Amino acid sequence: MNGDPAAAWSEEIRDYLLGRLALVRTSVSLPVAQTQRLVHAPIRRWWIFEGKRYASIGGTLSSRWSEVFRTVKLLERTFNPRLKISERPEGTIDWGHTFARGPVGPHAEYVLRSSGVGLGDDEHAALRGWMRWIASEWTPYAARFGLELPAAARQSFQAFAPGQHEPGATIEQLRRWVHVARRSRWPLLRDLVAETLRASLEPDAIDHIPLPTDRATLFELLCLVRIATRVAPPPDELRWLDLESTANKLMLSGSTCWYQQSLDRETVLGTPDFAHRLSEAAPVFALRVPKRIDVAFELDPPRRGISGIVVEAKSGNQGFDEAVAQLRVYRMARPRGSSGRYLVWGIVENPESGPITAVQLDWVRHEIDHGDSDVWAFSGAESIGAVLELLGCASVADSPGYGRG
Repeated sequence: MNGDPAAAWSEEIRDYLLGRLALVRTSVSLPVAQTQRLVHAPIRRWWIFEGKRYASIGGTLSSRWSEVFRTVKLLERTFNPRLKISERPEGTIDWGHTFARGPVGPHAEYVLRSSGVGLGDDEHAALRGWMRWIASEWTPYAARFGLELPAAARQSFQAFAPGQHEPGATIEQLRRWVHVARRSRWPLLRDLVAETLRASLEPDAIDHIPLPTDRATLFELLCLVRIATRVAPPPDELRWLDLESTANKLMLSGSTCWYQQSLDRETVLGTPDFAHRLSEAAPVFALRVPKRIDVAFELDPPRRGISGIVVEAKSGNQGFDEAVAQLRVYRMARPRGSSGRYLVWGIVENPESGPITAVQLDWVRHEIDHGDSDVWAFSGAESIGAVLELLGCASVADSPGYGRG
């Protein structure tokens, strides 16, 4: 270990994504590889459908459904059973299987070997089994987040979707399909089928979800996760941040989170901080205008009169002062979903004054209880829990489902 706290940030963020929320963790060597199904990993379906990009289809599964079904149909047309029954000894006869069948009727029957050019029996079974399984995974995920299939893929999808009371695939079947798909010469099976199944069978498949390496970005995500674990119970299904598919919006129980939320430039220039002709001077002198809020939460219902949280996160040795100017703009420029007050919060990695003090917490508490405007707070990341306790946000250890990992 190099002593850099950022090395632990990624682990803490992944723990949230995978539902590992224990406060005390111990690392031990496991005698055998762990291959149990990750039933409780909130991020699993997002990773399968929207997070991971597959080379064989040139993108994510949710954005390439039409291409997937088109390729599946083409593959099925190549299906060539390795053994065929024929009354005529045409082609290569498998005498062992033929004799094993014994007399089966008045006419002789032969077991013939095919050329083996197309999709084999095991590959065909794995492909069709996977289609039914992936349909059963997509249906609840899509319903949860209001996602729809392309019209071109909807009919094909419904043909594979299992009935309401049909039993799902067993772990043994999934493992068999992974085994076959991994060894297939067909890219769709080797890349897409095997990798999506692995996410449900092998913890390592999603335990290394890539996270930003930029320290500032990682610190922002750390703040986001630490706040999320306090303002909402652990999610059983999580659609993670993605600018293209979710606009970096995270839906949680009782709260909604935005990461790097964009603000309208004209709205920003219309705030009091840009009054007295500063808004006109900004384009002339190419001034940088604050335009993205690091982290924002809307709380529904409000917590002790606070309906939202606006955060400016500063990593490295930046201090509270460097967050003030942006926070002043953000609290005025951000569209508010209600008339409630905001907690306007500067969070830094290395506060010069150390952890937030009892006197400072008392001041914030008084502002929450008796103030009539937004509440200002400044703290280090290690004091996030202490500040949120003032809003009545319990520790994640008190939430239903705690410690599922």
